[in-house]
Amino acid sequence: MMSSKNTEYYLPLSLWIYRWLKLLSWLIICILLFSLSRVVMYLYHFQYFQKMTYQEVLNIFWGGIRFDLVVVVISNLVLIFLLILPINYYKHYLLSKRILILNFILFHLLLLLNFIDIPYFSYIRKRSTLDLFFQLGGQTDVLKQLPSYLMDYWWLIILYAFLILISLRVYKIIFFTMINRDLNINWNGSKKYLYVFHLVWMVTFSILSIRGGLQRIPLDMVDAGFYAKPQFTALVLNTPFTIIKSFEQKKLNEYHFFNDTENIEKLKCIKKYPFQKMNKKNIVLIIVESLSKEYTCLGKKSYTPFLDSLMKYSIVFNNAWSNGTKSIEGIPAILSSIPSWMDYPYINSLYCNNSTHSFPMLLKKEGYFSAFFHGGINGTMNFDAYARQAGFDKYFGKNEYNNDADFDGYWGIWDEPFLQFAAQKLNELPQPFFASIFTLSSHHPFKVPEKYSNILPKGNLPIQQCLAYTDRALKKFFQQIKNDTWYKNTLFVITADHTGISEDEYYSSIAGRYQIPIIVFNPNDTISVKYDKVIQQIDILPTVLYLLNYPHTFFSFGNNYFDTVNHCAVFYENAYYYLVDDSMMYSFKNFNVDKCWKYKQYLKEYLLGDKIKKQKEEQIKRIIQCYNHTLIYNNIK
Repeated sequence: MMSSKNTEYYLPLSLWIYRWLKLLSWLIICILLFSLSRVVMYLYHFQYFQKMTYQEVLNIFWGGIRFDLVVVVISNLVLIFLLILPINYYKHYLLSKRILILNFILFHLLLLLNFIDIPYFSYIRKRSTLDLFFQLGGQTDVLKQLPSYLMDYWWLIILYAFLILISLRVYKIIFFTMINRDLNINWNGSKKYLYVFHLVWMVTFSILSIRGGLQRIPLDMVDAGFYAKPQFTALVLNTPFTIIKSFEQKKLNEYHFFNDTENIEKLKCIKKYPFQKMNKKNIVLIIVESLSKEYTCLGKKSYTPFLDSLMKYSIVFNNAWSNGTKSIEGIPAILSSIPSWMDYPYINSLYCNNSTHSFPMLLKKEGYFSAFFHGGINGTMNFDAYARQAGFDKYFGKNEYNNDADFDGYWGIWDEPFLQFAAQKLNELPQPFFASIFTLSSHHPFKVPEKYSNILPKGNLPIQQCLAYTDRALKKFFQQIKNDTWYKNTLFVITADHTGISEDEYYSSIAGRYQIPIIVFNPNDTISVKYDKVIQQIDILPTVLYLLNYPHTFFSFGNNYFDTVNHCAVFYENAYYYLVDDSMMYSFKNFNVDKCWKYKQYLKEYLLGDKIKKQKEEQIKRIIQCYNHTLIYNNIK
């Protein structure tokens, strides 16, 4: 007979096999649940993914299992640890039950992240990272918007709840029967080596699953490119995986491809224009929420007749690109020439308190007063905190508007009344001034005031009527200010924070969803000029300062459009860098050209010669080395 000590620690082979089969069956179910969430995302965004071939879809779902297994094993580590222990679970029933319940809850919370990203993908076209929690945490109006989201996506909530009920029933059958079976274990004939073998096998399996295989470097987001084209890698990945990886990548990597000082000089990040005296015009920079190029006269079908008419008397940049897909990425890119070429928006990164050269800071040297207008609830996405950090003298939000009768019920004040409020406040600002006005209403849940619901044009997507409403609000804004004394001495710049949702094949692609309008309107110079070379959001600051003869030295990641030979735009998505020139788009995997397209020909793939390929790889290396080095060492002086 075995001693009681042996009885406690060495279990028969049949039990190890039994436990392993139980674990394996549960892990398979977890994989199936993750795969099902991928199916739902694929079907919900079928318009976006429809250009994939049957073989590409199979590759994506097969490759996705590899990424899912990482999260599935991590979320079930408590259960795996429990199964490794050579104990009789029946003797520890309450403890075992609590551990099993904890494991079930943890897994389904991670699964929930996948379901949250299904509708959110419409707006950012990538998997969420850690900044998802920062955005939720930084918004004081989340509870107000929650009912709207619940109503819009009720079917998703029901599906998720249904899956919980089904998996809970299966979970009980698998593991609570295992606990009961331990009551009648035959403890005789146990061998110590069986436990050692089981322990080694379980630990080895867990480690290999979490690191994603035997390859030299653990599985990362960029590896999704093995299974799909860059624009489809979000379907390969899962949201818990990208969030976990963004935890690991808080600090930027420092690269040493080139000498840092020489690299900054070559990229001309330090600007000094050949002017002695500035033309001190007022500057009003209007950032329109989700204004895609597609929905203006520059795109497919316009919903912005006023902006279209304004373009007839403006400088229009016809090939303009955003540096991100979210407002929290677009605002610092436009106002401070700082993009988010990393897994987090700059505002939420470790480097958010770095010194910057923003519009307000640079213009303060010339005696400018600055104000930031945003009708949203104060604290939304930390825009008010960013405005203070960027050097704005005044911030005007919902609190400053101080009239809840014009509250839209979700985000803040409707665009029309808030823009009228902004017009009044601009009239009170000391000149010269710089004012940034960020609109609000063309945002989910995509509502317009009731009095306009049957007047404004509608499209197949609700955002289109919202943009028509904002365009109407801008028209009234300009009508109100055109007779003010400061109006003719003002340079107006109009752009977008990022693009909006689309059902168009091209504007849903990796190229189309970054294309925005950039308009420069001078009331005293109403000639119309269109420029077709590439410009990006971070180029707005140096370009505007050039147009006004700014005489001081400053730092910018962007370039003056009129002083740059090699125009380009750069953005970052799902661990890939993208570089765009006047006709081509390049994706980079670990700084090597992965693919390139003629984006003006609807993303027609193109084979590069070795010489061009080497040039583009050097170009992206220089840009990212400069960006990372500058943020790590906070050396913007």
